[in-house]
Amino acid sequence: MAQYFSRRNLFGAPLWLAAAGSLRPTDLYASYLASRHGENYRQIGIRPLINAAGTYTTLTGSVMSDDARQAMFEASKCFVPLVELQQVVGERIAKLIGVPAALVSAGAASAIQLATAACIAGKDPDKIHRLPQTEGMANEVIMVKQHRMGFDHAARASGAKIVEVDTLEELHKAIGPKTAMLFYVHIYEPKGKIREADFLAAGKKAGVPVFNDAAAELPPHDNLWKIVESGFDLVSFSGGKGLRGPQASGILVGRKELVEAAALNNNPYSDTIGRGMKVGKEEIMAVLKAVEVYMQRDHDADQKLWRGFMEHIAGEVAGTPSVKTEVYIPGPGGHPIPYLRIQWDEKKLGLTYAECAKKLSDGEPRIEVNTASDEINLASYNMYPGEERIVAWRLREIFRDAGKA
Repeated sequence: MAQYFSRRNLFGAPLWLAAAGSLRPTDLYASYLASRHGENYRQIGIRPLINAAGTYTTLTGSVMSDDARQAMFEASKCFVPLVELQQVVGERIAKLIGVPAALVSAGAASAIQLATAACIAGKDPDKIHRLPQTEGMANEVIMVKQHRMGFDHAARASGAKIVEVDTLEELHKAIGPKTAMLFYVHIYEPKGKIREADFLAAGKKAGVPVFNDAAAELPPHDNLWKIVESGFDLVSFSGGKGLRGPQASGILVGRKELVEAAALNNNPYSDTIGRGMKVGKEEIMAVLKAVEVYMQRDHDADQKLWRGFMEHIAGEVAGTPSVKTEVYIPGPGGHPIPYLRIQWDEKKLGLTYAECAKKLSDGEPRIEVNTASDEINLASYNMYPGEERIVAWRLREIFRDAGKA
């Protein structure tokens, strides 16, 4: 675990600071922790943050592992043929995770666009060059109505027309000669009326490729191969979330001929829909290393560590009047990691959830959490050892000051 969390080598602090931190975090200790990284951002007026919200792109996903960062640096030192590199790295990733084929993309949204292009244009050079103009091609992509989201814009960018369905009967009726792909969103299964197995079966019966957007669905780590094993022809993952590779990276995995078609629609080939979605040798090699590291990790130890973060914070704020806490792992449709739900009586405490989140974000060090109408919610897996103490201290401070108002 030490290498994974080296960004927070807290025990390298001077002894008097460590002693202070072992009791209650102080302003000085918090400033010390915050100052140990991100100075380049501070110099341009951006404050780094403690990420207790999640792997959101708007919060820059996750932090690369040391191994991935080093692989990126080493890759930057020389020239290689990019098409050959993509092919070899794709083969290595596919072998590592046990899928037929893989392609490194410029992000999970890029993988969606390339998957759609592969299903519409295939390997036909004329069709590839014409995208996003799709006249005369099968260009309909069918989605469960409740699965529509901002990222399906990537499918439309390849020239697809999205067809919404609400029921299994509607799905079967919608599939026809113009259907290029069925598009499922892994995390949204509980929202819709069509179960994953039924969606897959409909695509298989019609001989239409079925794609699954699983961008943030790591952990669990076995999603890397199990979603393909379940029958999906193409699956996308973000490289800069659970994998802890470069933020501007992703992987597309699945059927070999479709992944090959996606590669032909991709950078560095000119006059393609993916030419602008450049993924360089540095990102490609860093993604490979990130996958290697991820496949060797002790994922049970991660879960234990993350739960410890949440339990520590819960214990530290438990004595505040009207405050209730719950450490939990979400059910279907949620990320299977420990979260912390904190609730209180806003009138009794004199503090709203929105006000608390703003104070956390405006303070030093900056802390980002999730806010709802009836709770604040903390995610564990982007936090580092020592940060749980800072978050707990800041929450106690905010609760204490609210009680004095």
